[in-house]
Order: sequence, then structure tokens, then C-alpha cells
Amino acid sequence: MADMVAKRIGMGLALALALGALTGCTQETLEIVAVNNRVEHPLPAKMQQKLRKLNISVSSPIMMRIFKEEEVMEIWKADMNNRYQLVATYPICAWSGQLGPKKKEGDRQAPEGFYTVSPGQMNPNSSYYLSFNIGYPNKYDRAYGRSGSNLMVHGACSSAGCYSMSDAAVLQIYAFAREAFRGGQKAFQIQAYPFRMTAENMAKHRHSEHYPFWQNLKTGYDYFEITKRPPEVEVCEKKYVFNQVGGRFSAAGKCPADSTPQSLLSAYATYDKTYQTEFAKATIKWGPSDWKDVAEFDRKAQERLARRMGKKKAIPNDAEYVLVDPSAKLTPTSDTVTSYSAAYAKVEAIKNNEPPKVEYISVAELEARKKAADAKRKEEERLAKAQGRVKAPIPQPNPIKPVMQAAAQPAAENDNTVWSFFRRKPPQSMPTQQASADPAAAMGSVATTASTPVGKTARTSPAAAAPATVAGEVATVEQPAAAPQSVPAADQKKPFWKVW
Repeated sequence: MADMVAKRIGMGLALALALGALTGCTQETLEIVAVNNRVEHPLPAKMQQKLRKLNISVSSPIMMRIFKEEEVMEIWKADMNNRYQLVATYPICAWSGQLGPKKKEGDRQAPEGFYTVSPGQMNPNSSYYLSFNIGYPNKYDRAYGRSGSNLMVHGACSSAGCYSMSDAAVLQIYAFAREAFRGGQKAFQIQAYPFRMTAENMAKHRHSEHYPFWQNLKTGYDYFEITKRPPEVEVCEKKYVFNQVGGRFSAAGKCPADSTPQSLLSAYATYDKTYQTEFAKATIKWGPSDWKDVAEFDRKAQERLARRMGKKKAIPNDAEYVLVDPSAKLTPTSDTVTSYSAAYAKVEAIKNNEPPKVEYISVAELEARKKAADAKRKEEERLAKAQGRVKAPIPQPNPIKPVMQAAAQPAAENDNTVWSFFRRKPPQSMPTQQASADPAAAMGSVATTASTPVGKTARTSPAAAAPATVAGEVATVEQPAAAPQSVPAADQKKPFWKVW
């Protein structure tokens, strides 16, 4: 029997590790160790040393906080004064759904709210390495008729409504809970938030449909920030209430008279006054269209693309980005895109496993790079002028050269017809002149010689005396000595009957 259990544990460990490898979960800050007994595995020696420096017992009570948008889980432990201190922060490897509460079974939403975890909710035999049930639905959820089951914090980096951690992270989280229960804690509180509930974030998300719910959560968040102790949580009138002493509470019934200690109410009023000032400033910065929640597919596409590009966090979804080829001098290789998943699809089209040979930058950054490049060019030109140097012209295609070559060709002289005896020979071309060094003058001076009939002199503009230099070459053009406005009568061709 023992062999069978050991075999099943080994298979589960192998499966968990394989799933973690497939999803590419980051474990840079965690120590990967060989575990003989994961349920009883102790906290790392470095963590135990840290707790001793903070004068905190390994078996003291704990509390956990989850932040979806920041994708982190915090572990807080009580010190000798029963004030909680932050002792560890772990990256959330995966969470499903969008910002907002879970409402029904199968909606793939990870819960938000205040939950309680007791020893009976710990699962040492989890198929996802280790896990514990967060206690969804609670009184608040049941008051709204919400449904769902087996909402866990677990390992294996795979989520369908849960908060999934790496195996190395959940190994330590499980140890924190185990030691706290052994130290006498009956249950610990886990607070699940959409984001850190600062004035900036609340102003940014204030147009969400979930904003009234988040305001209710923020009250409990604030009490913990003020006291550094988990708030006493009750539910009445279908809302959370905090730190009320006495009274009988019914989730859907009327709330009893507020009996929160006056000193705590005064501290909260002072805290809230500062918050309201900061919130008013933040509302000016964040308008109604400045933030939009991202669908789960797009959010995970952002995360995958960020990992492939070596970024620690996905690029914000409220900006425009372009794919840029670094070798093309900041020229976008595709149209501007506003959906990260569209860019991810382009990258996934590359069939090999090499990183994409493009850079994904914001439009603002692209413009900044262009301005920097332009400023550098102007500075180089200024220095060259100050030193008496002229910057060499950049070689360009020569659109004038074919025309000039045509103009330089001599008129046809092999005319053996009977009339050639009576014709006067065309005037001989004058010696060539060196072309001007001004490309602009050359562009305006070249006559359309190629279209001039053989035997006739091309009409040119007064600027024709200034030939062109292009791409460092000296062009020569056969030109008359002067550019008369009309051809003299003596040089005109005469009919044969007027020769006599």
C-alpha cells in the first residue's frame, strides 16, 4: 500500500512539473528543491532567518492578500504586538477570467472578496501538487445566489477559475499555513482584490460595472492599511461590513447599528480625507475611455508575448503598438495594432522557436526615437559646419543620367538619300562644360532632349547652362555655346527648289 501511495505521489509530482514546464511559469525568485515530503517540507532556511530578524515566530498567525492585476500573492504574519508584517510575495502564475467577482459555476472567473481558510480546507493530496480551498461561496456570494465549487490556490501553473502558483511557490505558501495552524490559529483570512486599491487605481477603474463592489472591498482594504490587522468581516444588507462589535448579522437582512470603535472611525476619517484629495487629482488624469478590461484570451496572449520578448510584465493594453524591424531604421513592418492578440498571432506565425526578429514598441516610443535620431543628425551637421566640413551627399538613384546620355548622342550623319546633297549640315556641338555641383539646379536645367527630332537643336531654359552632379559623378551634356530664343534663318533647312 505504501509503495502504491509513493508511486501515485511521484506520478502527481511528475505531472505537475510537466504542466509547469509547458506553461512557462516564471520561478526566478524561488528555490527549486528536491522534495521527499512536500506536505511537511519546512520553510527555507533564508525565510526562517528573515522571520527571526523581524522577531516573528514561524508558527505565528498569517493572512494572505491576492491582487489580480498585479498578479501577486502576499503573505503577512503577526509580530509580537499582533501587528502584521509583509514577509513574502509570490508571483501568481495563472488566473482565469477578467477583473470582477465570480458569479456562477463555469464562468471561469477567479473570486474576489474576503474569505476564510480553516485546516479542513487544506488539500495535501492535490492533483496540482498542493492546494487549499479559499472558501467560495461565502456569505456575501450566497446572498446574491452565486454558485461555484473547488475554487483553490494550487500549484502546477494551470487555472480554470483558481489562483495557480508555481510548485515552488505553493510549497512555501502551504508551509506558512501549516505552521500557523500548528501554532494555534483556527483559520486565516485571504483577501482577493482586483488590484491594489490606491486612489490612482480606483480613479482609473471607476467606470467599470464592478466599481460599486470594489468600493465596498476598499473599506476592508483601508482598515487593514490603517491597523495592520485583518478586519473583522460580516455581511448584512448584501454588503461587507467591517470591525463592528456586537449585533446580529444577516447577509440579506438589515444591518445593526454601527458599533465600530470611535477611535477607529476617527483614524479611518483621517485616512479617507487624504484618499479623497488624491482621488480627485487622479480623476483628471484618467478619463472614461482611458482604461478597458481585457478579455482572458487577450490578457493571456499579452502574457505569452511578453515572456517570448523577455519582458517581465505584459505591455499595457490601453496604448497602441507597432512591430518595428530594428534594421529598417525605425520603419514599422506592419500597421499599427491596438489588440495585443493580433500582434501575438503575427509572432506565432513564425514556425521556429527563435525569438521574433522584430521589436514591439509603443507609437509614442517610436516617435521619440525618430526625434532623437533627427536631433542627432542635426547636431552632426552643426558640428560639421562649425569645423568647415561639408557632409557628403547621400547617394541617390540618378533619374537625370539617362536623359543626359540621350542628349549627348550626336545627330545621325549616315544619310545617303538623294536629298542629302542639298541639305546644310547641322551646326557642330560646342565643347563640353563641367557640370554644376548643385543637384537642384540640374533638375531644373535639363531639357527634354530625348524627345527632340534628329537634326534639330533642343530648346532649353536659361538654366540649361548649369549641368548636374548626382551621386558624386560629373555629368557632361552637349550644349550649344549660347541658348538663343530662336534659330537664325541661315541655319534653317530650305526646300531644294530654293537652293538656286
